[in-house]
Amino acid sequence: MYTGDLGHYERCGEQFGSFVKMAADLSGAGAPRILELPCGYGRVTRHLVRQFAPGQIDAADIMSPCIEFVRATFGVRAIQIVDPVNEFANIQDGAYDVAAMGSLITHLSEPNTRTVVEHFLRKLSPNGVAVITTHGQRSRDDLHARNWFEVSDLDRTTLLDAYAHRGHGFVNYSPAHTFEKKTVEEVGDAYGVSLTHKDWMTALIEELGYSLAKYTEGGWDNHQDVYFIRK
Repeated sequence: MYTGDLGHYERCGEQFGSFVKMAADLSGAGAPRILELPCGYGRVTRHLVRQFAPGQIDAADIMSPCIEFVRATFGVRAIQIVDPVNEFANIQDGAYDVAAMGSLITHLSEPNTRTVVEHFLRKLSPNGVAVITTHGQRSRDDLHARNWFEVSDLDRTTLLDAYAHRGHGFVNYSPAHTFEKKTVEEVGDAYGVSLTHKDWMTALIEELGYSLAKYTEGGWDNHQDVYFIRK
C-alpha cells in the first residue's frame, strides 16, 4: 500500500520482488510461472516485470480497479478473485512455480488464515515454492511499544494476549482508521489486523503437507516474517 512515502513504497516492492526471485531459484524452474496475490496497484508487480516476462506473471486481487490497472500498466495476466474469496477457485491448482502472497494473512482471522493458506498452496506446481508473509514477533514487539496498527487500546491488548497464548490473534481496525480504509470498505469486517507466531504458522504448513524451505523473522520491511514453503 502507498502511504505517501514513494521511496518506502519502491523499497518494499523491490524487496518483495527479490523474494520472488529467490523462490523461483529454489523451484529450479527456468522460466517460472508466477502467481502474485494480492497484487494491489502493482507495488511488487512493477518490479517483477523487470525480472520476468509479463507473460509469466498472473496478478490477482479482489478489487477490480487494481486488476484493470496492473493489466493495462504492466501487461501481466490479471485475475479478479471471485466468491468465495478465500478459496481462489478461479485460479488453476498446481500451475505455479512461484506463488507469492505479501501481506494478506496479516489482515485475517485464524479460520480465514487457515482457509487462505490451504487454498493458496494448492496453486503450486510439484516443485513449486510459495512466499507468504505474516505479522510475527517483530510486529508484536512494535505493537507492544506503540499502537501503530490503528486499533483500539482494548483490541491492542486482546491481540497481544491472543498471540502470547494461542499463537494467533485477530482484531478489526478501529472505526476511525485510515491505513486500509479502501480495502475494508471492499472486503468488510473480515479484514483487520493479525499476529501470527512462527510455531503456529509452521504447524499449519506441516499440517497441510508442506515443508518450510526458508524463514526470515522480520524480513520484509523490517517487520513482516517471510516464509518460503515447498510442496
